[in-house]
Amino acid sequence: MLTVSTIGKRSARRVACGFSGEVVLLHFDKGRYFGFRGMGTAIWNSLDVSRAIADVCDDVAAQFDVDPAVCLDHAVRFLANLQEVGLIDVVG
Repeated sequence: MLTVSTIGKRSARRVACGFSGEVVLLHFDKGRYFGFRGMGTAIWNSLDVSRAIADVCDDVAAQFDVDPAVCLDHAVRFLANLQEVGLIDVVG
């Protein structure tokens, strides 16, 4: 289970490209495409290095002027979904 102190990073088993504010990902092992925009794109972009979910939310909350508690709730669920399909790795 992910928490605000969980440290995550992008999985090496994927390729991503961005355009028009969206991110499209291909998971190599599963051969599946995923896409997201808005806050999902901001969360993904913030994981270009290993980071704690709380730090990711600090950046995203400032960027989207959203309540930090709401951001944390949504980010934890979003990242748990990405972890479940193998797009992020937990490193700490």
